[in-house]
Amino acid sequence: MVKPKQKRGRRWLRRFAIAAAAAAAFVFLFVVAFVFNPFEASLPELRDIVPRGVNFFARKTRLAGDFAAFPEPRFWAAFSDARAYGDVMQTRLVQDWKRQGLDRALQQAAEALEQVRRDTGGSIDVLRDLLGQEVIVAGYELDYEQQPPRPLAEPWWCCYTRVSWRIRAADGLLRFGLVQDRLRPHGIDIAEDGDLLQVKLPGAATPLYVKRHLDALMIGNHRRLLDQSQRLIDGGRDEEPIGQMPAYTDGAQRRIDDWGRRNAVDRPNVLEFVVEPNAFDGFRRFAAEWPNPQNRDSMNERVMASFLNLKGWQQVTGGLIFGPDGISATGQVGLNSKQHTSFQSSFYRAEQQRRSEWLDPFLAMVPESACAAAALRMPAGEFLYAMFDALDQADKDMINDSMKRAVFQGAPLQDMRDLIEKLKLAFLPRTGFVFRRNVPDEDRDEKGELKVPVTARSPMPQVAWVFWLRPGTTQLVEDFVAMLRAHFQTFWFRRVYYLKVPHANGTFAEPVSEFTNPQIPATGAIAMIVFRDFFVVSNSGPFVRDILRTRYPALSGVRSMRSLPEFEAFEANMPAELNGVVWLRGETLVPVLDDYLQFAESASTTPDPDWLRQSRPAAEEQVRRTRYPQYPSLASMPRSMTQPGGEFDQAVVAHMQEQWRRERTSFTADDRAKMQQLRAFAKVLRAGFVQLELENSYIRFLATLLPDLR
Repeated sequence: MVKPKQKRGRRWLRRFAIAAAAAAAFVFLFVVAFVFNPFEASLPELRDIVPRGVNFFARKTRLAGDFAAFPEPRFWAAFSDARAYGDVMQTRLVQDWKRQGLDRALQQAAEALEQVRRDTGGSIDVLRDLLGQEVIVAGYELDYEQQPPRPLAEPWWCCYTRVSWRIRAADGLLRFGLVQDRLRPHGIDIAEDGDLLQVKLPGAATPLYVKRHLDALMIGNHRRLLDQSQRLIDGGRDEEPIGQMPAYTDGAQRRIDDWGRRNAVDRPNVLEFVVEPNAFDGFRRFAAEWPNPQNRDSMNERVMASFLNLKGWQQVTGGLIFGPDGISATGQVGLNSKQHTSFQSSFYRAEQQRRSEWLDPFLAMVPESACAAAALRMPAGEFLYAMFDALDQADKDMINDSMKRAVFQGAPLQDMRDLIEKLKLAFLPRTGFVFRRNVPDEDRDEKGELKVPVTARSPMPQVAWVFWLRPGTTQLVEDFVAMLRAHFQTFWFRRVYYLKVPHANGTFAEPVSEFTNPQIPATGAIAMIVFRDFFVVSNSGPFVRDILRTRYPALSGVRSMRSLPEFEAFEANMPAELNGVVWLRGETLVPVLDDYLQFAESASTTPDPDWLRQSRPAAEEQVRRTRYPQYPSLASMPRSMTQPGGEFDQAVVAHMQEQWRRERTSFTADDRAKMQQLRAFAKVLRAGFVQLELENSYIRFLATLLPDLR
C-alpha cells in the first residue's frame, strides 16, 4: 500500500515535469516564432539568390579549412621554410603591402575574431559559424538605373554566406528592442527596415543592410542587391540567378569539373569568380591605352596590340584551384568579336587539329635547358605582316631597300611585304617560340678573333622562332635561305657560317646557316635551318643546333622539356585539341633574370668606343637615306657636311647617341626593383604552364604553377 506522502511527492514531480515541459514548449515555440526555426531547411544553392547582372562575383566554400590559425594559411609553414622565402619577403610588392598596413590589418582582423569568440564565451566562432561553410561576394561597379549606365562613386556590394544555427539565432535576437538597446551604447545602431535590419557601425558613413533566408545571411551596403535576391527567392521571372548564366556554367563550373575529373579530385578547393573587366573605371582607362599599336618606344607593345584588344573583354569567369601540388586557374574570357581587327579575327579562327599532330613534335624540340617556350595556332603569314608593321618606319625603309636589291627565285622583290606574300604559302597556321639564357659564343677563327663579335651588348636571351611547313614547300623556304646567303651583305650581314650539327654517329645532313653582324643585340647573329617539317630562325646558331639535336634524342642524347618530371603534371590536363601553350621553368629562368640585373649594374650612358666604331658605317648609311636622299652615296656629299662637326657628321652622331640610348638604356632603381621581384618569384617557381583554346567569341585557359618549396 502506497503511503499518502509518497503519492503527494509523485504528484508534485508529475506537475513539475508537466510545467517544465510546458515552459520548454513555450520557449521553443517562442524561439520558433520570434527568433528562428531550428528545423528549417537549408537553401539548396546559395548562388541561386545572386542576380546574374552583377559586375563582380567570387565564391569560396570550406574557407575555415584553408587556415591553420587565421590569418595563417595552411601552406605558409612549408613556404616559410623554402629557400626563396627571404627573397620573396624582400620584394617591393611585399614591402608595399607592409607599408600599407596589410599585415597589421590581418593581425587586427585575427584579434577581432578572437574578441568575438571571447565575448560570446566561445559559442560563436566567426570562421566556423559565419564564413567557414560558403561565402559569396558580389556587386556592381555601374549604376544600371541610369542610361547609359554610370560608374558608381562606391561599388554596391553584398556578402552572401551560409551560417550555422548560432548565427541564425543571433540574427533573430537582434530584432528585439531590448538587444538593440544593449548595443546602442557601444556605437552600434540597429533598426528594422521592413524585413531588413539596418545596421550603423561606429565610424561608418553609410549603414549596412542585413537579411536572412533559411541558412543564408546577406549583408550589403545597398538595398538593390538585397531586393533582387528577394525576387529570386520569391521565384519572380524578372530576375535570373548567376548560377544559371552560360558564362558562369561554361566558363567556371564545367572547367572546374573537368579539372577535377582529370586530377581525380572530387571536391576541388576552388575560389570561383566572374568579373566584367570593362565595368571597372580603372580597367577601362588601362584598356584604352594598352597595348598601344602606335607606341614609338616599344615594339613589343606594338606587336602585343596585334593580338590583344582588352576593350572587347566582356567577362572573365573561372576558378582559382588550390591543389595538393600547386595552384591552377581555369576559366574563360568572353570576347566581343565585333571589336576584332582583321588579324585578330583570323588569329581566333585558327584551324583545329589534334595536339599529337602539331604540338607534341614541337615540344619534343624544346631543350630541357630552355627557360620558356610557347606555341600558338595562328596564321603565320598574317603574324609576319603584323611583326613587320610594328617596326619603326626607318627600320622598315631599310629592310624594304635591301629587298629591292635582292633576287628571290630568279625575280626581284618589291619590298618586305612582297617576300612575306610569297613565303606565307609555305607556312602552316602555327608558330612556336623557345627561350634560353644567352651564353656568348666563344668560337674563334684561325687568327684567334671571335667568329661572332657582339658590340650591341644586351641581356636578351637566346630566342628561336619555329615555323611548321606545308608538305611540298620545303624548297620555297630553302630558296629564301639561299637568297640570304647570296645577298648577305645587302642585308647588312658581315659574314656567313655553316654550322655542322654533330650526333653519336656523325653529323646531321642539314647545316645551320648563321649570319653575323656585331650590331645584332645580345648575340651578333641570325641563324636558321630547314629540316623535315620545320623552319627554325634564331638569334643564335648554337641554339638552333641544340634544338635540332633535341629533336633526335636517340642520336644526340639531349633531353627535351617533355622528359622533365614537372611536365607530367601538365600533360594530364592537356585536352586532345588546343590552340596554344606557354611553358616556364624557374630553375633556368633565374639565370636569365640574373643577367638582366648584372646588365643593370654595368649599363652606362656613355657609348662604348668599340660600339661606336662598329656602328658608324650603318649609321651613316641610315642617315644618308632618310635625311639626305638626294646624295646617292657618302662620297658624293660635300666635304663640309661630312667632316667632323659638319651637318652630316652631327646628324650621324645624334642618330648613334639615340640608338645607344635605346639599346643600352641605364636601368633605373625602379627597373632593378622590378627585376629583383621577378627573380624572387621565379626562384619560388618550379614550373608554370598555360594552355589556351581560342574561338572568335572566347578564350579558354588553364594555367598551373608548381611552387619550389625546397
